[in-house]
Amino acid sequence: MIPMKVDLPPLKPRALAVRTIPDASDDLARAFGLPAGRRALGIITATSDDALYAALDQGTKASPADVVYAKSFYAGANYPSGPFSGECIGVYAARDPAEIDAALDACLAYLETEAWFYAAATAEDPDRPVAFFPHVIASVGRYLAPLADIAVGSPLAYLIAPPLESVVGLDAACKAGRAQIAKWFGPPSETNFGGAYLAGDLPACEAAARAFTAAIVDVCAAPLARRSTRGAGESTPRPPARAAAADGGAAGRFQALATGERFAEKPDHLTHLVDDASLVPKTHPRIAARGKLDLLQSAVLDAQVAADSDGARALVGELGEILELARALVGAEVTGREVPPPRLFGMGSDELRDATHHTYELYGVPFMYPDVRQGPVVAKLSLARGIAREAELAVTAAFPPTRGAVTAPPARADLAHALNRISSALYLLACRYVAGLYQGSRRPLGPVRGWKPPGQSKPEPKA
Repeated sequence: MIPMKVDLPPLKPRALAVRTIPDASDDLARAFGLPAGRRALGIITATSDDALYAALDQGTKASPADVVYAKSFYAGANYPSGPFSGECIGVYAARDPAEIDAALDACLAYLETEAWFYAAATAEDPDRPVAFFPHVIASVGRYLAPLADIAVGSPLAYLIAPPLESVVGLDAACKAGRAQIAKWFGPPSETNFGGAYLAGDLPACEAAARAFTAAIVDVCAAPLARRSTRGAGESTPRPPARAAAADGGAAGRFQALATGERFAEKPDHLTHLVDDASLVPKTHPRIAARGKLDLLQSAVLDAQVAADSDGARALVGELGEILELARALVGAEVTGREVPPPRLFGMGSDELRDATHHTYELYGVPFMYPDVRQGPVVAKLSLARGIAREAELAVTAAFPPTRGAVTAPPARADLAHALNRISSALYLLACRYVAGLYQGSRRPLGPVRGWKPPGQSKPEPKA
């Protein structure tokens, strides 16, 4: 996490009324459009609409209950229709009261410990701060996911502020990283606010929330200053509940990402996705992708050892370039840093791909099938290439498109692209080795099996 540069007090929401209906009447079921077999209801009102929406989503992670109704009240919490109205109402529907209770328990706990607005003091009137919601959900549930048009389990930055502040804050948020607006709430909303859902990986969403916060603090410090908004790269305050847990508080230092469950000690079957507050099962797609990246590094190192034993010193160096890139991908996946198009052996990304399609013209080596006669170096290069292709598939599965068709690029297209080029580079090195371009490389005793363009004579290998 970036060190905090602002320290803002939270504006904690409150649940005002909670009731359950074990078996809704036929008329009420029709009014709510309840799905068949879901007649148990849980109803809640709260002082803050966006906080309640985030908390309602949390309930869908703890229970099969669905959110069937959620509405904000006009004008906001300062003008309620009654003492238990607040700013919002939410309704769960489920098959039985036990599922409703589980959803409400998770909703109320999240409302109390996580889903908070924050207050930024203004230069004009310090006693009347600006309230805003720089909230990051590491893994959305079944309620918010379709509203934001993202997959269940994806990260989401939920950013809400008063009208002008929401506009400049969103601009800073979008410039801070790869998070993109998935749904915009143009001001004024029913409660006279504005904002958006931003989709991206978790580090990008967190960076967006920090920039959103810093831009709003800047407006509060000098509301009439006609200057460019400051904010990108600044940090958002860490929610106190999570900070206490990180310090070993009674709630537990460690937290499961999917359920919010806390632990005093990290369970062996869970592992860190990003930090102590994002524990996931070791079967999580991103953890699987990290395993493939680790395996790729080991395979490249193994090929490097074989090349060193064979005396192919130049090949050892070129494999070292691939190994450094593979190591950089591990850090980029965890932190969210973007990976630039790779450059290996003095060749750019497009040059690498083009060379793999013209190995016959360049080196006199056709599109070859690895053969036992080519020795251990080629065998290990071929194995590393296969693992690189598996790693590309694993990263693509771990970072699916944030929205749109399945044919859209993955959310971390930079990682997938780099792995694709590593695969190309490993094949290219095998062809160059077979062509005899490295000191110590072993040429096959017979012709290289493979495809070559028809009607072309074999060129001399290039030095």
